[in-house]
Amino acid sequence: MSIFRNDTLGSMTRGGQAIVHNLRMTMQVIRQTGIACLIVWVMLTGWALLEWVPAYTQYLLKRIGEAWFQVYVVGSPSSAIQFMTPAGFRYWTRADAILQSNAARKALAEGQEYLLFYGSGAALIAFGIMLSVWYYFTKSGRHIGSNQFLRGASFAKARELRRRLRRLPKGCLKVGGIQIPAAYEPEHLLLSGAPGTGKTNILHVMLEGIRKEGKRAIVYDTAGSFVERFYRPGKDIILNPFDSRSSQWAPWMDAPIDYHYDQIAESVVPDSGKDPFWAKSARGTLVAVMRGLKEQNRMLISVMLDVITRSGLKSLAEFVEGSDGAAFISQEGERTSAGIQAELASVLRGFRYLDDTRAGLSIRRWVTNEDDDGWLFITVKADQLPTLRPLITMWLDIAINAIMSMTPDQQRRLYCVIDELPSLQRLPSLSDFLARARKYGGCGILGFQSYPQLEATYGRQEAAALTGYCSTWVALRANDEPTARHISSNLGQVEQVEANEGMSYGVNDMRDGVSLSRTQVTRPLVLPTEIVNLPNLTGYLRFGRDLPVIRFTDRYHPAKADQPAYVDRTEPAVRLDPIASETIDPTAASAPDDADSPDATNGRHRPTDIRLIGQRSGADGGAIWQQSRPNGPFRPADPA
Repeated sequence: MSIFRNDTLGSMTRGGQAIVHNLRMTMQVIRQTGIACLIVWVMLTGWALLEWVPAYTQYLLKRIGEAWFQVYVVGSPSSAIQFMTPAGFRYWTRADAILQSNAARKALAEGQEYLLFYGSGAALIAFGIMLSVWYYFTKSGRHIGSNQFLRGASFAKARELRRRLRRLPKGCLKVGGIQIPAAYEPEHLLLSGAPGTGKTNILHVMLEGIRKEGKRAIVYDTAGSFVERFYRPGKDIILNPFDSRSSQWAPWMDAPIDYHYDQIAESVVPDSGKDPFWAKSARGTLVAVMRGLKEQNRMLISVMLDVITRSGLKSLAEFVEGSDGAAFISQEGERTSAGIQAELASVLRGFRYLDDTRAGLSIRRWVTNEDDDGWLFITVKADQLPTLRPLITMWLDIAINAIMSMTPDQQRRLYCVIDELPSLQRLPSLSDFLARARKYGGCGILGFQSYPQLEATYGRQEAAALTGYCSTWVALRANDEPTARHISSNLGQVEQVEANEGMSYGVNDMRDGVSLSRTQVTRPLVLPTEIVNLPNLTGYLRFGRDLPVIRFTDRYHPAKADQPAYVDRTEPAVRLDPIASETIDPTAASAPDDADSPDATNGRHRPTDIRLIGQRSGADGGAIWQQSRPNGPFRPADPA
């Protein structure tokens, strides 16, 4: 504890001692370097005079000096001094006569000129030496008083990072004025930031680059801002059953191979707490129902919902009898079967808003179709998310799974932009996508606000793995300490030698002194507190690969809205007659062609084979709808 408190007297004493001691040491350095430079000046001047002044002038100056000594020091002006003429004739003369001679006056004038000339040159040299010494002292002082980098992560200016990246081919993405190299894009990008920090602003710039290069993208849009700016009617696709522009879709469209049902079920039904039985049983039941409906050629959303959620347990058990689902659903295990049915009813809530279709969109087919530059927008409003979360998770999981089913091509670029990743259920294929998508040209761009949210969805180990798969990090402000700590640890640590300076002072000047010590330490390159205190539009960019971390400040990019974010759908879901002769061919299902293109009124893809629907039981309590002609108006069915 300091003997001087933080009162006025103590502060004055402490500050005065420090300043006076500092001034005294500064004057000592100036005085010593000044004396050294004066000695240098004298030596240089004397050497120049001896080297370049004529020999006879030097002889005269010596005799004048000897005469001056005899006259003014010894006091003997009549002392005899031998003198030599320029011709070499020697004779003796008086000391005062030498001082009064014209030769002496001329020699003194020449000597002054030589002294002024060579003395000025020597002074400039000595002054330059003094400045060089001061510069060396300053540089050495900075080195001694600053930290010395040994290894680990490092900081740099943006221009230094651009210089190191200038020879690499540029990609589509740009962050903080830094163009991300094309080779880094398939190694994925992680974007973290609290609300209002500029995350969406950065994503807009990235999407602009993707659109400019004519590349394809799968975009998860939770606010509609991406649709407003980038959606192109008739070319891009929207998936949202509450948006009238949405394409129609059914799970059988994306199950051309039998094992695809397992992937769909795993993404729809999330893991449930500590007991995996309920989730696995619900998935097995869902797979059995989808396979059974395909075998019966009744591949309609409404029929699937009737079988799973609207029929009794007995009907469901009879439907799955003889299939793998019989291991989970049976009339004997009524309580267990009822729990499984309730689990399925909970996750399939969003399916009741999907249209029945026999020729809808196949996400897998869209992903593998590289003939156009269309985008797939998967949109949702905040109030729709609880209902659509399983559905959206499944769509995204199908898309990223389909990327890895393509032929390897590292020159391909298909961007998967998932902002607000924790708002979804766990994506089963995401870890595998981030680990292996590089050779297929898949580029993941993941965004989140809070790392604990990510851990809550994926668990501690998988959340750490997901963020670790992303080699490029863009870190904006974090409002919570766990997120800031996670970002800080991933931006890297630095091992360095730190300089510590201490001062001692007392009444006696002999006690005043400064001590310097150097300690090798390992510290975070960026402290969690620095991340918490970042202003908006400011963040850190990390590439890894022995490249430095930079701190950047972005600028606001106003977005021009060309399309509405959402066009609310007012009509109910389309329901078809489950008894039909047509079958769904998932291998041929794709983005709608001319027969099923967006119509002029609402852009929804309508089937052309809708038949008159007969009376259904209405077990869901809703109205029964029918359609009398293709793309015609909807009206309630007439009562029987």
